Amino acid sequence: MRSDLIEFFRFDDQDSGMLRRGDRFLRARGNEPVTEVEIPIQHRDFLRRLDQLRYQVQHDSDRRDEALRALAEVVTQVLGVCATPDEPTQIDLVTNAAELSALPFELAHDADDRPVFAVSEPPLVLTRRVRTGTHGTRHVWWSTPRVLFAAASLPGAGEPVPIEPHRAALRDALKPWSEPLPVEGMNDAVRDNRRVLTTLERASLGRIRSAALAAAAEGRPYTHLHVLAHGCDVGDQFEPAFGVALFADDGKSRAAVTPDELRAVIQSIEPGPVVVTLAVCDGGNESNSVTGGGSLAHELHRSGVPVVLASQFPLTFAGSTTFARQFYGDLLAGGDVRTALHKTRSRLHHEGADSKHDWASLVAYVQLPEDYQDRLYEVAMQAEMASLRTAQLWSDRLIREGITDEAAFETVAEQLRSRIASLTRYVEGPVAEPAEAARLENIGVLGSAQKRYAELSFHRGDPEAARAALHEAHRWYRRGFTRSLSHHWHGVQSLSTEAVLTGGIERPGQWYAAVEAAESDDDDVYAPGSLAELCLLAPLAGLPPALEQAELRLAELVAGAGPIPVDSTRRQLTRYVRWWTRGHGYFPGYAGGDLAAGASRLLERLRALPAPSSPAPEFPEESPERT
Repeated sequence: MRSDLIEFFRFDDQDSGMLRRGDRFLRARGNEPVTEVEIPIQHRDFLRRLDQLRYQVQHDSDRRDEALRALAEVVTQVLGVCATPDEPTQIDLVTNAAELSALPFELAHDADDRPVFAVSEPPLVLTRRVRTGTHGTRHVWWSTPRVLFAAASLPGAGEPVPIEPHRAALRDALKPWSEPLPVEGMNDAVRDNRRVLTTLERASLGRIRSAALAAAAEGRPYTHLHVLAHGCDVGDQFEPAFGVALFADDGKSRAAVTPDELRAVIQSIEPGPVVVTLAVCDGGNESNSVTGGGSLAHELHRSGVPVVLASQFPLTFAGSTTFARQFYGDLLAGGDVRTALHKTRSRLHHEGADSKHDWASLVAYVQLPEDYQDRLYEVAMQAEMASLRTAQLWSDRLIREGITDEAAFETVAEQLRSRIASLTRYVEGPVAEPAEAARLENIGVLGSAQKRYAELSFHRGDPEAARAALHEAHRWYRRGFTRSLSHHWHGVQSLSTEAVLTGGIERPGQWYAAVEAAESDDDDVYAPGSLAELCLLAPLAGLPPALEQAELRLAELVAGAGPIPVDSTRRQLTRYVRWWTRGHGYFPGYAGGDLAAGASRLLERLRALPAPSSPAPEFPEESPERT
């Protein structure tokens, strides 16, 4: 996405100020000449128009629409007419002057008098930021999410906030990392979403801080904070301001939290969240520019949180739920935060009858890292791989438990096919050079997915589909190994599938290359397992049998690795015994028949070795499935 900078300048104190008709500012827009703009409204008239947008004030829809029109004219005149671009474009708006930060630029219209930031296609996305320098060590971005959902619905603060719809929205967005496939005829899995989603239903500043610090101490800090609560007044008649109504730390009384208090707590957490979303009325309200003091969102962003989304007007419950579902659904799937923002605003605009003008209320402060595009690729791939791992685990369960229900098989098979198709689009698409390592890993994951699909087809009684999928697995593994001979995982899988399908290894030099890669990779706990399988395959490369060496490698694996690599190696060896046999049409032309006897010997050796310190979890989360 292209980014165009628009920045406003004036002299004197930036933290306070009021709108005066005729006041002049300098506007710098991209490479265009700097221009002078005049403010077309008085501050009192501006505040009156804002008041007409408050839901608790019983103005009729005509007056509300008139206020939206008048404010749209003001911000369009100040910002300049924005046309729908030829490609996705971000307007990177910098407004350090307090009175300009108060203006709802999100209402701006194009030349056809349409709300351009809600209806443009390709997307034209408005984000805000302030020039703040650096603020200590924080996440550059994230790859695997962990969300803290802080909700507070205090008696007397207003109608109960919609906790369950928001929690459901977050659960759906986190499904790749947390919830297995619902398969008819199969019991529910043990795995749940507690590792990636924490809910504080009686949230206080102290509870938010304690939960975040505990997560950081575990080495799995929260990457996203989503706050759902009522907004509240935290100032007085001389210095009005908006805050958030949370519980006090005793869990009973009310605490009217100021922007400074919330900022101090979030800033005390290292590493802090990358994304903070405030489903809080007036969480982004900057209208009190006269006496200074920023909104909740402004203060959090100024303190160093890269992405903060909030509402600059009151927010409807329906709109807040749409906001949570659409934004997190796109973002946690690996979408660009700016695209996720645009889709959310567009959906709110489309649902206008229910969410009123929530589309205009949504305000975003965004400061992205320089390598953001590469980070996006990583996040998207993590989401795809997480979904794939879930499907693979269900496939294992079907096979392990001998489930023969046709609907269950088809559900898992369809999920595997879907993930394979999606992963293929990512792997074969253009990618920046810094993400090459991730792409190589994902090529191997695609090979693994095809092999799982082949195995599922075999146990389903469809040998032709199994063989075709195994050929696809070999193609992906060979492609990965050809791109980088240092990846022993690609190497051993490429050689094993070649041997199984053709009865030999055409280029023995690749066998030696895979051995060298595995022996040189001292940090990979899977390496001894790779070496054991390469020893099993040695006769297919024209070398003497090497089962004794394979047994030594298995001893190394069990002594130095956790349960997951051991279980992965056991599963791979079992395929030579139960699936990849001469009786099932594999190893054609190989004088030794197949490798079932050698693999059985190695499995016996694995059973005789001391088990790893803890049993293999049914749904491992530590690393991608290697085999």
